[in-house]
Amino acid sequence: MFSGGEILIYCCSLIFAYVVLTLICRPYPPGPPSLPILGVALNHPQTEFWRTYADWGRKYGDEGFISFHLLGKRMVILNSASDANNLLSKRSSNYSDRPFPTMAGILMRREKSMFYISHNERFKIYRKMMHHAFNPAASQMYWGIQEHEARILVDSILKTPGELPEHLRRNAAAVIMKIAYGYSVIRNDDHFVALAEEGMRVGSLGGAPGKWLVDSLPFLQFLPNWFPGAGFKIKAKEWSEKLYSQSFEPHNWVKQQIAAGKAAPSFSSRLLQPSDGIPVNAELEDHILWTAGALYSAGADTSVSAVKTFFFAMMLHPSAQARAQDEVDHFLASEHRIPTLHDQAAFPYIGCILKEVLRWAPASPIGLFHCTTRSDIYKGYSIPAKTTVIANIWAMMHDETIYPDPFSFDPTRFEGMTPQPDPREYVFGFGRRVCPGQNLAESSMWIQMVLSLMTVTISKAVDSNGKIIEPEIGFTTAIVSHVKPFKYQITPRSAASISLVRQALQDDI
Repeated sequence: MFSGGEILIYCCSLIFAYVVLTLICRPYPPGPPSLPILGVALNHPQTEFWRTYADWGRKYGDEGFISFHLLGKRMVILNSASDANNLLSKRSSNYSDRPFPTMAGILMRREKSMFYISHNERFKIYRKMMHHAFNPAASQMYWGIQEHEARILVDSILKTPGELPEHLRRNAAAVIMKIAYGYSVIRNDDHFVALAEEGMRVGSLGGAPGKWLVDSLPFLQFLPNWFPGAGFKIKAKEWSEKLYSQSFEPHNWVKQQIAAGKAAPSFSSRLLQPSDGIPVNAELEDHILWTAGALYSAGADTSVSAVKTFFFAMMLHPSAQARAQDEVDHFLASEHRIPTLHDQAAFPYIGCILKEVLRWAPASPIGLFHCTTRSDIYKGYSIPAKTTVIANIWAMMHDETIYPDPFSFDPTRFEGMTPQPDPREYVFGFGRRVCPGQNLAESSMWIQMVLSLMTVTISKAVDSNGKIIEPEIGFTTAIVSHVKPFKYQITPRSAASISLVRQALQDDI
């Protein structure tokens, strides 16, 4: 037993050590006022985190560079592109890990997920597979799939224009499922698509910052399921099973197709039956399962978000839509054929529209979080090991020193002798965690935009009295953010352009 005097000396020593360490250690990056233990929990936003982080960066930051703690978890926010490049790209060896939260990571068993895995050997295998399949040259092998599905998309919009969001989701799902598994999506309510969308829903809920107390108090994970307030454990188990099914079921379907001798060429089938004829072992098959499973989550929802934003922006800005349609019409008049992905250079203004869609409303406003492997010093501030680092892509895309009048949708900002910086350098991530499917995503979005401009015009809806309904400009809060539902009207364009699309569809059969 310790005496009262010994306990007093021990406590004083701890206090002294704390004071000394505080004085000699470098400070954390500046940030908003916080409370002991709670940090900024009482002031942390529930929606559109990226806007608040940008505001805090202007109020409290060193050129937007801020930090704070949320229930004990230190977070660093990079609101400027220069800071993101300096840390996430130039110091990528230290900033390429992912935080592994208790809820979305441990309890939901995502240690093999590409989105949570550490920068380890398994991750390098994932990246190697993805790079081999989706580098700029390899991505072109999928152009035929993307063109065919884009033709189906505009044909579907023409037939049932009131179901635009459903058509966009089906298109994105069809492209990814065909590429990843050789599986054809025929219906909007496809089983595999429903699995994948449910997986994205629960994955976003599980990973929401500040939502789960167990992320700040990890010992809560050991509570028995029956304990009051431990319902999060039941949710985590249920969500974990859904996320695994999203990858396992289509993977197993490909194996069945291979066994039956009728597997279509795909990312999974090529890897599961290599050209040397040697069967893959269980470890490699597990790598293939998890890598293919990431394709849908990484590509489908972001593509839907971007193309939905494109339609919304064209509705709000009819002059931009008309200029883009003139560009398409000029191509049709001179070429007398439907545009393909080989024709991208012929549409410079539509290329600018694609860039502006990505800048004006980035699909993933704060990206996926990074994490430091070891402690670091930047701008004289201390960033401890295992600190969560967030690149606020939305703030970078709305930095008025780089993009003047940033809240205006203006594709012309990328024209002329001195175009503004290409947002594609930022919106697909940084360093060793940059999105490996960037080429695939861009080509898919581009062909959908061009064929839509060729065949339809989108405009604001009108009410029963003929009065224009002005839409709300708002976005959902999730890992992937979508423009909020809006009313619209779609009008078919020339019969000749529509005929070209439908004839191409017939030729695809």
